[in-house]
Amino acid sequence: MTSVVEVDNPLVLDRITRLRDKTTPSREFRQFVQEITMLLAADATNHLPLVDVDVETPLQVTTGQLIGQPGPCIVSIMRAGNIMAETLRDLVSDASIGFIGLARQSVTLEIDDYYTNLPDDVGDRHCIVVDPMLATGNSLSVALRKLMDAGVNQITVVNILACPEGIRRITSEYPDVRIVVAKIDERLDERGYILPGLGDAGDRIYGTDDH
Repeated sequence: MTSVVEVDNPLVLDRITRLRDKTTPSREFRQFVQEITMLLAADATNHLPLVDVDVETPLQVTTGQLIGQPGPCIVSIMRAGNIMAETLRDLVSDASIGFIGLARQSVTLEIDDYYTNLPDDVGDRHCIVVDPMLATGNSLSVALRKLMDAGVNQITVVNILACPEGIRRITSEYPDVRIVVAKIDERLDERGYILPGLGDAGDRIYGTDDH
């Protein structure tokens, strides 16, 4: 059964409120996305396997733990997921990064699948899929199917905002996938946008829309 974790943390909620503000400039918006990603990282990575190692401190030899090899693959759903992927990569140095390029048509909400670049050994890795928004679930469903077709069987999805409709779809289609989300919002509107939401995350991250 799918595990859905909504992170209830004052720092996360503070940053989400700042993201929602339509007057937040692109530079600050990117910063808040990075900060939320770091705050979600503990929940996003708490299923990664560990191996015991000996380490010598300045005082004695002791036993510690390191993330097992091969490290996870952080998969960005382009383009909005790229900044989250780079942020997680800074925290998990042994991680690789994969890219799945998907674009949602504004009228039909259908998905254009235009690019995929995954490590050759992705099937041996725990995959952490990052995308700021889980709205209709159309893009995420396509991305998850690509990963499973490539042999991946351990997947965690990390979102900043999600809505009940998208969560229901993903949990129904992919019951073994974990979802870690900063905030679950109210619903989708008729255009497939999350309400109250924060607008188009990709446009606001990259400053490509003045609205």
